[in-house]
Amino acid sequence: MSESQSGRAPSGQPYRAPPPRKRPAWRTALWIVGALLVAALVAFLLTPHGQPAGGPGGAAAGGRGGGRGGGGGGGAGRRPPTVVGVATAALGDIPIDVTALGTVTPQANVTVQSQISGTLTGVFFQEGQTVRKGQLLAQVDERPYQVALMQAQGQLLRDQAALDGARVDLNRFKTLAAQDSIARQQLDDQAATVRQDEGVVKSDQASIASAKLNITYCHIVAPVPGRVGLRQIDPGNYITPSEPNGLVVVNEVDPITVIFALPEDSIPQIAVRMASQHSLPTTAYDRTGTTVLAQGVLYTLDNQINTSTGTVNGRARFSNPSATLFPNQFVNVTVLVDTLKNVVTIPAVAIRHGPQGDFVYVIQDDSTVKVTPVKVGPAQGETASITSGLAVGDQVVTEGGDRLSDGSRVVLPQDAARMAAMMNRKPKATGILGWIEGLFGHKDQSESSAASYSGAGGAGGRGGGGAGRMQAMLATLNLTADQQTKIKAIFADARTKAQAAGDDMDARRSIMQDANTQVEALLTPDQKVKFEAARAQARAAGGYGGGGGASPSGAPAAAAAPEAAQGATPDSSAPTSSAPHGRHAHGQAESGQPAASASPSANAGPPGGGPGGGGHGHFMDALGLSPAQQAQAQAIMAEARASSDPDARHAAMQKIQAILTPEQKAKLAAMRAAREGGGGSQ
Repeated sequence: MSESQSGRAPSGQPYRAPPPRKRPAWRTALWIVGALLVAALVAFLLTPHGQPAGGPGGAAAGGRGGGRGGGGGGGAGRRPPTVVGVATAALGDIPIDVTALGTVTPQANVTVQSQISGTLTGVFFQEGQTVRKGQLLAQVDERPYQVALMQAQGQLLRDQAALDGARVDLNRFKTLAAQDSIARQQLDDQAATVRQDEGVVKSDQASIASAKLNITYCHIVAPVPGRVGLRQIDPGNYITPSEPNGLVVVNEVDPITVIFALPEDSIPQIAVRMASQHSLPTTAYDRTGTTVLAQGVLYTLDNQINTSTGTVNGRARFSNPSATLFPNQFVNVTVLVDTLKNVVTIPAVAIRHGPQGDFVYVIQDDSTVKVTPVKVGPAQGETASITSGLAVGDQVVTEGGDRLSDGSRVVLPQDAARMAAMMNRKPKATGILGWIEGLFGHKDQSESSAASYSGAGGAGGRGGGGAGRMQAMLATLNLTADQQTKIKAIFADARTKAQAAGDDMDARRSIMQDANTQVEALLTPDQKVKFEAARAQARAAGGYGGGGGASPSGAPAAAAAPEAAQGATPDSSAPTSSAPHGRHAHGQAESGQPAASASPSANAGPPGGGPGGGGHGHFMDALGLSPAQQAQAQAIMAEARASSDPDARHAAMQKIQAILTPEQKAKLAAMRAAREGGGGSQ
């Protein structure tokens, strides 16, 4: 205890120190919260905000490659591309038809009635049977009518005899009257008697015919061909002509008709077509409208419009041998009124509607979309015709258009997998974690690869951009004006595709290789030699390898690589994406020695990887090795790397030369000559 705290109090009591003061817990918590807020604020201020998302090539390429030469990656503020569905406008035929709901009606619907009264003695049909016209259906007891026939025949014989006697008397009276032996009145009376007897005979003959007809009616036959329904009366019943349900109903179902209502607005067009063709093709569908039941023709319209519905009834006839159409069945009917030939057609889902009318998104050559107003014609199902606004071959957006606007960048379906791979990358840390990673110099390998490939720190950063490299290439090859125009278009297209490929290095390299192949197809033999020599020199100088491809900015490696070798500063801290087997961008091997001295044949470039980090992958691309040759070369190089023999690499080169074709050997010799002429490793 200190002196000030010892001794006694004035009262004589021993002195006691006051108890230590305790800090309140709320004050401690307040300090902790304050410290956290300050740390969060510092992290927020140190974290970059508002950086452009950019397209493929992104902020890294745009920040470095576009600094001086303007040849970097995507533009600031550009929205990420949208994956869309695509369809191509093509020529096609669009049918103009009218659809209506119809009812199947038999060609004839007959209720079979007995025309006489009598006992039904027999029925000779089965319910649901198809019968022909005149086929016997039922039998009525005909015996009473046979008796009536016999009576009529007997009456006829009696009256015929009286007639014959009257005619004999008439002839006799005519002779006597000629001799003036009888009165004239007697002759006239006899003539009248003869006529009366003739009338009686006629009546008897009619009675006989009636009796025979009744006997015929006793045999009930089918009045029309068709299908019989259910039997209404059983044998043994006494039937009369006034039966309410008749004996049975017969429907003529082949052919069969459909009656349906057509809108009055379609009448003029239908009437004109029917006047020239007399009938219009008609199709009957089931209730769902998906299954075709029958094909027929519309052959007539009613003679007046129903004022309550504004429609007119039409009747179409259909062949119905398999009875797919059933009487009183409801069907969907489609009448083909006309057909538009060779019109521009697109899927109907591609058509969108705005305040100014209908429009579509047309995909441009640079993978952007353009809002194009169109006039829509008749449609058939999911296909619509376009009367103006589109040309054959135009690509339109069918899916994903809700997220687009004029000038939006899109990704085609064939590139969707590549974009999906980009989206599945490990996200870069942001906020405080990103700041900490930045302090320790951590850099994502994929970002580094994308930056180096996109020309951010290489040919695009210091070499004047894509335009400067393109001019250098054109000046080197002495291209004609036509060649220059075509080559610029090729690399402009390649640049767009490379941006869409994003960080997919294999895809970007393949795109640029395709571009160089197209360029070579435009060159003359002399220009091809210069082009190959420039590419070999570029790889020998340690510039952009890419397997002999063009730089992503659009210029071929023949012009881009020398500029990169002269202007770029090697980064020894991180390997590039195109330097396999541990080689760095500045051309040193794993042992730390320059790649040019790694083996006696290092100046050949391919086996040792060569300056510039091209590696044997670039060597294979430059020589155009087949897959089988590539596999053999890789096996040879793997064996050489595993061997401790200092001459293993030289022997590997000899083995690789043995599997080359004469043309590939010539390319290899040119590459060696170019490297030796350029001074080897720089």
